[in-house]
Amino acid sequence: MKELWVEKYRPSTMADYVFTDATLKQQVETWVREKSIPHLLLSGSPGTGKTTLAKMLIAELDIDEYDVMFSNGSKEGRKIEWVDKLINFCQTMPFGTFKVVLIDEADYMNINSVQPALRNLMEDYSQTVRFILTCNSPSKIMTPIHSRCQSFHIIKTDHTEFTARVATVLVTEGVEFDLDTLDTYVKATYPDLRKCLNLVQPNSQS
Repeated sequence: MKELWVEKYRPSTMADYVFTDATLKQQVETWVREKSIPHLLLSGSPGTGKTTLAKMLIAELDIDEYDVMFSNGSKEGRKIEWVDKLINFCQTMPFGTFKVVLIDEADYMNINSVQPALRNLMEDYSQTVRFILTCNSPSKIMTPIHSRCQSFHIIKTDHTEFTARVATVLVTEGVEFDLDTLDTYVKATYPDLRKCLNLVQPNSQS
């Protein structure tokens, strides 16, 4: 496998992203038009497009690559020492209008140390830094962080659209398949599209 399909076919523009919520789509369109976003908290089931939406927003807003910091709450976010790295990033002036810190799996951040520190950073550097948090369980994120973010719950794609997206990838890759086999994969992984593509790819032959 030269390239993971889940990354190869990750939508990078609004035209490619499949919105399941008209209100969210309208809000994203406004952010892109105004070239600005608030702190965001994106929640939803695994594989429903939270990180994809965050990365698409960063791309559409034309954020300089040096103004973006990607982190994982289940790894870095468990130790308070990680906050020093965040502080250093936030303290330097952005090349563009503002910086963006994208924290995946933010619900794994230590609620006793890291989350309180993050709350303060979100407030202290609100003029030059925006935080985008993605999570599966928003209840594990402390209330003061919720209050500093605009929150959206990403609704899962319906079963038909989910199947169509997987089928489109297979057709594009020149993979022959039958609908019964595809349906088996879909039933085993829905609504986690990432899991489905990661399962289908190594079992496909073009």
